[in-house]
Amino acid sequence: MGSSVNISNFVDYIVTNAIRARASDIHLEPDRDKFNVRFRIDGILYPIESFDSFSKEEITSRIKILSQLDIAEHRFPQDGHFEYNFGEKIHNIRVSVLPTVDGEAIVLRIFNRNDIFIQISSLGFDKSQLDLMNQLLTSPSGMILTTGPTGSGKTTLLYSILHTFNKPERNIITLEDPIEFQMQGIRQTQVNEAIGFNFAKAMRSVIRQDPDIVMLGEIRDADTAQMAIQAALTGILVLSTFHTFDVPALVTRLQEIGFSGSVVAQAVKAVISTRLLRRICDKCKVEYEPSEEDKKILGKNPEKLYKGKGCEACLKKGYLGRTGIFQVVYFDQDLQSAIADRKSVSEIHQLITSKKIKSLRESAMDKVISGETTLEELLRSTGTLS
Repeated sequence: MGSSVNISNFVDYIVTNAIRARASDIHLEPDRDKFNVRFRIDGILYPIESFDSFSKEEITSRIKILSQLDIAEHRFPQDGHFEYNFGEKIHNIRVSVLPTVDGEAIVLRIFNRNDIFIQISSLGFDKSQLDLMNQLLTSPSGMILTTGPTGSGKTTLLYSILHTFNKPERNIITLEDPIEFQMQGIRQTQVNEAIGFNFAKAMRSVIRQDPDIVMLGEIRDADTAQMAIQAALTGILVLSTFHTFDVPALVTRLQEIGFSGSVVAQAVKAVISTRLLRRICDKCKVEYEPSEEDKKILGKNPEKLYKGKGCEACLKKGYLGRTGIFQVVYFDQDLQSAIADRKSVSEIHQLITSKKIKSLRESAMDKVISGETTLEELLRSTGTLS
């Protein structure tokens, strides 16, 4: 690409194409002699194009200017954001710049306000899970925690819950890093680790603001956990994310931090584990006869399964959009007693299994058999073991 090319137009071209392709992230990656572009679409990264490396400094500078970052700083990571208008919608673009040996790598995360405020009933819960969620949303206090890896739908779930709670008679405060969307009627606070204003310190101030509901972007350390549990035990409903993969591991982690089993049992109302699966494109969905191996993996004997052939609508991928799979574990009296008695991880796991609480894998299996997604997606999201 020569210097005659308008860099501003080229950045517009990349962002516009990403939005058209329904990408959640744009990766601009410097290589020795190329600057590579990849889009993450429905959770999967796809190479898009490469261009000559002599333009990468101009592209990086343009994005830094849009994001109000320091164009002269090339040694340290930087984070920023900008708004982008396309298709009569405002997209919030979150920017991360990371120095590498070949130049600065940039990731642009694209948020569309219409995508974040999804009704809970449209996220992918089955009827029994949705009934339990509606019951949880009547809780006046306690902690509702979401778990899952990055990109598993935790943020969308929390925003959907907040959207449901957002009434004039409630004082709702969020502590976020970063604030991904501004919500009318909710007081949102940006945590800033660089100046020492972390989640724990912010939480101490928030408790004095007479909140009904507090959303913590993430419980990262013992101090934050302490403040969150204290708030939950004093009549505040606390929503947050916690980086563990299941309920027994979460309980163990909280106990390792220093909380007694009885405190954990009293404070936590429920844990919602979440993942995202790609949906089969309705425009090119076809059925096929499952193999014996397919039936073995599912543990069932369906007459037919489904997949997408690939078409223009889904960019030849066979998938269009995503749906959630969930495990909703309500801390009932039995589970509270087991936690208070410091039962082992295996005993808590057995108790949850005995209650026939649907696992993430079982949730995925149901969506495979109903034709929402594929067996390959089940294996990608939950592994090969049952």
